[in-house]
This record gives sequence, C-alpha cells and structure tokens, in this order.
Amino acid sequence: MATDQLEIWPRLDSGKLRTWGHRGTSDTLVLCFSGIGTVDQDCPPPEFIRSATCDGIHNVLFLADPQRSWLNAPGLIAQMQEEIRSFRLICGSTRTVAMGHSMGGFSALVAPSFTNVHQVLAFAPQYSVHPEVVPDDHRWANWRGRIGHFAIRSVADHLNGETAYCVIHGRHGREAPQRDRFPRMKNLRHYVMPLTNHNVPQRLKTLGILPQVTSLAIEGRARKLLLLMKARTKATLLAADPTQST
Repeated sequence: MATDQLEIWPRLDSGKLRTWGHRGTSDTLVLCFSGIGTVDQDCPPPEFIRSATCDGIHNVLFLADPQRSWLNAPGLIAQMQEEIRSFRLICGSTRTVAMGHSMGGFSALVAPSFTNVHQVLAFAPQYSVHPEVVPDDHRWANWRGRIGHFAIRSVADHLNGETAYCVIHGRHGREAPQRDRFPRMKNLRHYVMPLTNHNVPQRLKTLGILPQVTSLAIEGRARKLLLLMKARTKATLLAADPTQST
C-alpha cells in the first residue's frame, strides 16, 4: 500500500499475526504495534505511519494482533520474534525502538522482554488487562473476556533496567486504574497530560506536536521531550483557564 508516497507492503498474515514493512534509510528499526482498532475491522491496521517512519526515514515493522490478545495468543510472541529477526536482518539496523497506543503501547512495553529494544514510546498503555491485577477497569471487556490464558499478567513483570521507557497518559480519572499502577523507575519517564483521556495521540496531534514527540522519543532525546511536554501542558492549561497565568 502507498500512504502519501510512503510505501508500506504486507509481509505476514498468519491469523495470529499480521505485519507490514517500510524500508527507510536510517540505521533505526521502529517496531510499531497496533491498538485494538474498531469493532468492524477484522484486524487493526498499521498506525502512526508518518510519525513512526519520520516521513520515510526510519525502517518500520508494523505489527497487529488480530485476536486483540494483548500478546497472550498462543505462539504469537514466537511469531513476532521471528518476524522482527527477519526484518532486522533486511534493514541491517543497529538500534531498535518500540511504540504504540493503548494495546499497542502495552505490547511495546513488553517487547524488550522478547527482543532487543533500546527505546520505548507508549501512549496511554494498559498496565494490565488481567481482571485480578486491575479489577477496577472494565474497559475492553469484549476482547479481554476472550483471553483464555494470561501468559502476560502485567507490564511490570516485563520491564528491565536498561531500556529507556517513555510513557504518556491522560490525567482523566478513567485512566487512573492503569496509569497509577505504573512503577517508578529511573529509566521510565512518565508524562501525564492535562485535559486528556485515553486519546493521547489525538490530543498530541491536535496540539500539533505528535511528530515532534514521536521523533524525540525515537531519538532518545528525553530532556528536549520533557521541555516540549511542559511547554505545551502549560499552554493547554492557560487556554482552558487564563487566570492561571497570574
């Protein structure tokens, strides 16, 4: 498929895993995991095409979980490992970044436990969809109820001390059951956006900074990303309540 002159071609459709690839010119490979998509889609489509590729510069492997299993479908991770290994050889990449939104963000955070990843960018990821781990969040029940066995109970079980993690959540109360369970770690930067629910990428796009946030995270420029988020957070709050400037 061609998306505004960016070539994205299908690689695998196994029933458990669907992937697409983009060949860029950099030495970076971005693993871009899809969220759940919409109910009428048999499989979530590739997401963040322009941001993940940085307008075509980076190599990107788009990965979708048609069963919406949060990586719990039997054999799914093994298939992902093989796809990533194969595409990494094609690209000759020396650096790998994982990213995604919601279920995709959850998958991106787990990815370093089964393949080499230097940087993770996760928009509004779940901490867990296991009913015993997060009993106070009933969203996505139609998909969660179809998971027969939870091989992956929570993100926390799969975080490490070497990968640089960037997690961005909304401040809305509905996000609290997932957001507030994330552990504090030196290598995990956790940003909370005001006036934002689960729609973090959409809010960043509305603010005009989604490409910048994605690019800075992929490049590992944590300080500049922090300054950008602080500046736009302040601007957002002032727009909502001008009295906060006094």
